[in-house]
Amino acid sequence: MSKESEPLYISTTLTVIACFLMGFIDAYTFLQQDEVFVSAQTGNLISLSAKLFSGEWRETSSHIWSFVGFAIGAFVGEAVLDRYQKKGMKRYSYYLLIQTILLLALALFQQRIIGGVMLFSLGLLAGYELTIFRKFRGTAVNNGIMTGNTKNLMGHLYQLILKRDSAAKTHLTNLSAIILIFVLGAGVGTLTIQFYTVYHLWGAFLISLIAFTWSAIHPTLSAK
Repeated sequence: MSKESEPLYISTTLTVIACFLMGFIDAYTFLQQDEVFVSAQTGNLISLSAKLFSGEWRETSSHIWSFVGFAIGAFVGEAVLDRYQKKGMKRYSYYLLIQTILLLALALFQQRIIGGVMLFSLGLLAGYELTIFRKFRGTAVNNGIMTGNTKNLMGHLYQLILKRDSAAKTHLTNLSAIILIFVLGAGVGTLTIQFYTVYHLWGAFLISLIAFTWSAIHPTLSAK
């Protein structure tokens, strides 16, 4: 692999892991936390509004926690990007360390954490992930929001079929891969919950830990 292609390879690998992780976690919050999505905030806000205007205002708190967490997570993500942008490729290790520590804390104390705090924390993680990891082989993607990915996929399909734009084929393939990875993550997450719910957050932590370990030992990422 050439030196020029290493940054693209690294960002793509980490975005794939983030996308799988977001599908994995969304399965958990939907099935175990009042059918809330922590990454798909459009659906979350629709559920919030529907419950609010139908008089079920007491049921809106879980959606509010998720939304506030996501917003703060995106803000924190921007701050982290700004803080570590001068660290070169090593910055990815810092990004992954932060999320790994958060997931470890959630896994350790999951049976003591109330639903609102859990949704806030996972929403924060989703906003953070969406801000940090967003490149797949040169294509800008949303690792947890498939609405935008699907819209962009269809746009590139149009460009490929009707405009004969050869570059659109690459983006079409990349976006299709991201959607499939997210679906796979949600599917594996569902199976994990059906097997034993407590294992789910430990599984999310393990995924993040593997990514962090890989970044720590990768020659390009670990170089000063």
